Amino acid sequence: MESESTMNEIVELATRLGRRIASDPRGQQFAAARAALEGSPADRQLLGDYEAQQRKIMDLEAGGKPIEVEDKRRLSDLYQRVVGSEVIRNLLKAQTDFLEVLQLVTQIIERESIGPDESPA
Repeated sequence: MESESTMNEIVELATRLGRRIASDPRGQQFAAARAALEGSPADRQLLGDYEAQQRKIMDLEAGGKPIEVEDKRRLSDLYQRVVGSEVIRNLLKAQTDFLEVLQLVTQIIERESIGPDESPA
């Protein structure tokens, strides 16, 4: 069947592209940074605590509830510890660089498959 053949070809191209992106220095740096985080339970816990505190404050704001001073202090303290973590800083930098590659690839795929976006800027 033609559509199944086309889909198989698309999947094969996507697989090859994914592998090529993984072999790019930005893909390798991102993988290494993720592995470093996985190898650091303290940094994983810190990042999880920070994200949980952010969610708590966002939920309070969304619900129109007051945010206690202690919650703000805890978020600030966690933020200072997160930015002080070399493992987390390296992960965020590598993730940003990697996402730039993915964004560019996505834009090219969209442009080539459906045409340029002609909506006003």
